[in-house]
Amino acid sequence: MKMLFQNFLSGPMFTPLSGPFSLDEHYMLPPFKLPVVVIDTEPSSIIAYALSCKTYDQKLGELTQTLKVHKELTTASNTSSTNSSPQQKPKSDKPSILKNSEELERSLTQKPTTGRRGSKVLAFLKGSLSKTEVPHFNKPKTLPGDSNELKGADRVYYRVDDEIESPSEDNKDDSKGKDERDFSLFHREEKSRHYPPNPHIELQFSDNTAKYYCRVYFAEQFRMLRKTIFPAGEEAYIRSLSHCIPWIARGGKSGSTFLKTTDDRFILKQMSRLEVQSFSEFAPHYFQYIKLGFEDKKPTALAKILGVYRIGFRNSQTNNTMKQDLLVMENLFYGRKMDKVFDLKGSVRNRHVKVSGEETEDLVLLDENLLKYIMDHPLYIRTHSKTALTVAIYNDTQFLSSRLVMDYSLLVGIDTNKRELVVGIIDYIRTFTWDKKLEMVVKSSGILGGQGKMPTVVSPELYRTRFLEAMGKYFLMVPDRWTGLGRDVDC
Repeated sequence: MKMLFQNFLSGPMFTPLSGPFSLDEHYMLPPFKLPVVVIDTEPSSIIAYALSCKTYDQKLGELTQTLKVHKELTTASNTSSTNSSPQQKPKSDKPSILKNSEELERSLTQKPTTGRRGSKVLAFLKGSLSKTEVPHFNKPKTLPGDSNELKGADRVYYRVDDEIESPSEDNKDDSKGKDERDFSLFHREEKSRHYPPNPHIELQFSDNTAKYYCRVYFAEQFRMLRKTIFPAGEEAYIRSLSHCIPWIARGGKSGSTFLKTTDDRFILKQMSRLEVQSFSEFAPHYFQYIKLGFEDKKPTALAKILGVYRIGFRNSQTNNTMKQDLLVMENLFYGRKMDKVFDLKGSVRNRHVKVSGEETEDLVLLDENLLKYIMDHPLYIRTHSKTALTVAIYNDTQFLSSRLVMDYSLLVGIDTNKRELVVGIIDYIRTFTWDKKLEMVVKSSGILGGQGKMPTVVSPELYRTRFLEAMGKYFLMVPDRWTGLGRDVDC
């Protein structure tokens, strides 16, 4: 019998049975609070599994406690500083938000002076714009020693005024051997006690064929944000992310890779390294702005970002590898059927999509397409809707401009069945960095054509001014019986 089994198993006709599942599907990972199957071709499933595992909950609890302690220490330090210097009032970081339409009208009547376009370009590159001006400092001095010892503070900028008096004879001995950098080091050492902890969580998990990695950016801040604006809860968020499909927005010019959850609730966008860096600096202000707007019940048109992640894997059987950064945002058109979708920036330079007689589903049109469309189908909205939309766009663009963010868009969907417009500001994590400045200069020079039109990419203040003016023209108020009253009256 033993020889029979040996001959049978070692025979040339023996073929091992194949597994019942695809090599890209991983059912043998340890189950946690939610059953999530990781699929290599569905990147959101990696995020969903990471958020459902126990290790994430443990690290999140530790991070929450650490952030709480840091907040208490910072509050105590600020209180002691305020008591020691009662004459100095701390500046509030709360953004200026319009409360009603009267404030909006007064603000809109004060248009910023833009001056000549050419001088505006050069002025911004030189750092001389009023709203985005950077103070002039002397040449930066690098601190001695290994920069790894002072992460995030390897360079200190300070100003040495020529009018500072020389030390007196009595104090000369005390000043010998001392350098301004010594104070900077001491100051850094004191502040290090309240240096904020790392807000990100990194997770790794694997089965017998693949290894996975997931970094959750700003884990606690995003969790609190979802708790505030996403009433379905964290489990519903994880379930939505457990499956996704590729999604191609035809007509757009971003060139980014998009995914959509199978329940159509969320959109995932691949981020470049520069976008991740920009968002890391922008994120704390974003959390504060959304929180204050929700607490004060102020209108906002920002499409909500609900999470940012870096994921990666290596499958030993398929030899597939992947590493990418993903941004998860709400789907503005969830549960709706849009007849037309427009991506509006307020610019008419290369903002046109050729439309043929083919199916226009998922085709994103641009500004010039909208201008042609509203000639026959004006976008009329009621007075209160116009006021809410204008105030929301005004506040949002003011916030984005203060953080040097530009190149954002207003995504507009026309739902003819419900006779409604659905709008939201998207792509608002791109700051005005050196590459955008260079793009603005090149396009402004006319080397790449453009027929003398202003380029799409301009400084944040100029971009905001143009954006507000264009959105005011795109959406018209429904005429009522008072429209035109006093038009022929001479005042």
